[in-house]
Amino acid sequence: MIRIKNSSLFFIILFVCFSLKETKAQQTKDSLLHYYNLYINAKENVDFTKVYLFFNRHKEESQQKKDTSKIIFDLRILASIEYKFGRLHKSDATAIAALELIEGMKTSDKTIEPKIGILNHLGIVSYELGNYDRALELYDRVLKITKDPQLINIVHNNKANAYIQKKYYKLSIDEFKKVYQNSLKFDNKLEIARALDNLGFAKSKLNLEDALTNMLDALKIREKEQNIDELFVSYKHLSEYFVKQKDMKSAKNYANKAYEIAKKTDNASYKLEALSLLLNAENDVYVTKFKKLSDSISKAKQKDENTFASMQYDYNEERRKANEAKLKLSKTELEQEKQKRFKLLYFGSGLFILLGSIFLYFILKYRHKKEKILEVYKTETRISKKVHDEVANDIYHIMTKMQSKTINNEKLLDDLEDIYSKTRDISKENSEIDVRENFDVLLNDLLLSYKNETINIITKNFEKVDWLTISNEKKTTLYRILQEFMTNMKKHSKASIVVLTFSQDEKLTITYADNGIGCNIKKGNGLQNTENRIQAINGTITFESQPNEGFKAKIIV
Repeated sequence: MIRIKNSSLFFIILFVCFSLKETKAQQTKDSLLHYYNLYINAKENVDFTKVYLFFNRHKEESQQKKDTSKIIFDLRILASIEYKFGRLHKSDATAIAALELIEGMKTSDKTIEPKIGILNHLGIVSYELGNYDRALELYDRVLKITKDPQLINIVHNNKANAYIQKKYYKLSIDEFKKVYQNSLKFDNKLEIARALDNLGFAKSKLNLEDALTNMLDALKIREKEQNIDELFVSYKHLSEYFVKQKDMKSAKNYANKAYEIAKKTDNASYKLEALSLLLNAENDVYVTKFKKLSDSISKAKQKDENTFASMQYDYNEERRKANEAKLKLSKTELEQEKQKRFKLLYFGSGLFILLGSIFLYFILKYRHKKEKILEVYKTETRISKKVHDEVANDIYHIMTKMQSKTINNEKLLDDLEDIYSKTRDISKENSEIDVRENFDVLLNDLLLSYKNETINIITKNFEKVDWLTISNEKKTTLYRILQEFMTNMKKHSKASIVVLTFSQDEKLTITYADNGIGCNIKKGNGLQNTENRIQAINGTITFESQPNEGFKAKIIV
């Protein structure tokens, strides 16, 4: 059998200098490099076991970090070691997992090289499992994406081996011819010898005349280069060739040479192959029958082992997937239980907030109603007091005058007109105001209504105010405050000039000033009510007054 390129050797060639730059922790980086070097230079199975355990842990860490590139790197090393230990089905599954991750990534220079390596590895595993059609399909996928001449040669060589196993000898010869022509370009003696030997061996299957010439030319190059492993392959192929030609003497000669190399290298595998060649070279009917039967049993046993291994692997995989599904189901149920509890918590919180809101609503409604009642009571009290103090007393005074013997009708009419004015002012102070439309006209009428022969009302920049930008609540409050200022001015200040200045930027500012008798500022009911009103609309008001220096106030809303 023509020796196929070793999967791990090909894997090592592709992975030399593989990037470790993304590893952040120096200790992890050093460990990764140490075990990677141990993998490359491993001499015993115990070394491969250490490497396998390390990269299996490293894969789990990479999965937690969701670092896809590192997961692929780890899986490729694991697949290669599994192949070395003969766990072909496991190696196949591991490599497929890596391939699926790569195919899920965007194609780039960083993904092409590992993809080629994995496809070639899967082709080699398929060959070893006897699935030659799958191996050929995978090799063709490699050839479609690789541009490396050396790799192209390796893949053509592997395809030729698969064709020999399928007994497609002409196709095999075509592939080996490509390998030979490419090897001449590389000018590598051992590569040329290997290509010639393989080409001659394939031709021998069809009894072509130049088959022996090719193999002997390859032998001469190998003897000159003194490569033990390559010489063993030449002796093996020549022995098999002469057995087929019924030249047992020559077959035995080359078998003995192969056996000498096996003893010299102490290679158990070589010894087994060499002894098998010697048995084939014995011209004994029983030995021949024994050898054929032994080979047949060995192949059948290997096939059964592969089938059993496949079944066992499938069973383990199904059990693993079942356990994962069970674990996933448990996690899902746990998550559902959490969600259920959260929903109950949210529902309870929502219900509490709703009931609290309803309770607060009724509390505020009750408080507002109470405040309204109190406000009505205060208003009624204030009106009652004003009617008593300002109207009732004046009426009583008129009634007294009317009882006297001398009545001045003209003076009586003036007094009655004064009483009428007072009652009208009281009504205006407490009547409802419609400030929704034409507020500028309404306010201007209010201010000018206090103008007479002795009092002059002056407004500055009144027309520049955009009253549409002022809320109705603020307009009502301003109206009442200015009304109270004007009423107090008329009753108490003895002012002859009142100036109201308006300005509007981000806020509206109104400045009131009169030239009345002034007073010492004491926040009684009047000023306190004014402050309460302005604070209710988030505004500010300041007062300034001294005796005989007039009264000033500044409103900002």
